[in-house]
Amino acid sequence: MKFFGRRRASVTLVRAWCSPFGEDGPAGELLALVDQVLAAIAAKPLEGAINHGDVQPMSSLRRALARMKPVQLDTLTVQDESGEVICSFGAEGASVGDRSRAFEIFALLPPAGDALQDKLLRMLQGYRLHYGYARALGPDFSPLSEVRAKRGFFDTALQVDGGRADWLVPEMDVRAGAVRGIYPANVFSAIGLARLAGSGLRLPASAPTLGETLWRPSAAERAEILRLNPTYRDYLHFGDA
Repeated sequence: MKFFGRRRASVTLVRAWCSPFGEDGPAGELLALVDQVLAAIAAKPLEGAINHGDVQPMSSLRRALARMKPVQLDTLTVQDESGEVICSFGAEGASVGDRSRAFEIFALLPPAGDALQDKLLRMLQGYRLHYGYARALGPDFSPLSEVRAKRGFFDTALQVDGGRADWLVPEMDVRAGAVRGIYPANVFSAIGLARLAGSGLRLPASAPTLGETLWRPSAAERAEILRLNPTYRDYLHFGDA
């Protein structure tokens, strides 16, 4: 919660959906991945919470994570000194045939952090990355919800959990090829690319044809995408929001 008149700076964010752990993943794997994500975003974590529990300092949070098997995790949030959530993990509830859960991983980075975004997305490609993207958000937007914040005497973010009905490919399980839109940085799975091709949105011939490729559309590609898809503008997020 922030007082009226104070504005958060612009930020960049990464969202990725991975299946990083096996069904019987041992204790220690979870903490190792959390540490890698935090190291990649160059942020200073202060405290966090596990499975909607009480907020605790990072020292005790890390001890708890070190003892946890991945299957025991439902949610994890990590905050910085200002109380901003800079990293979160959330277990997906749906399944498409295997029992290795997918996790939505969120990370907040400084503005103009293309190199950090790419570093994090490439690192997560080693953890069965199903879908991911990165974008910039202005100070009027909540990074967690990616919607404009509700402002008043107390500046509180309007968190809206509308599922994926407003996604370009609105699958509830991201492993079935869900795609939210096209962003400055994108990683699609093979099935995601197939579903994207069937969505009606047209991509330039230079767009990736193989899954799990980090794609940053060039200025020329962005212009072509916008030209080819005038009715899909709500799904094209190339500028700062």
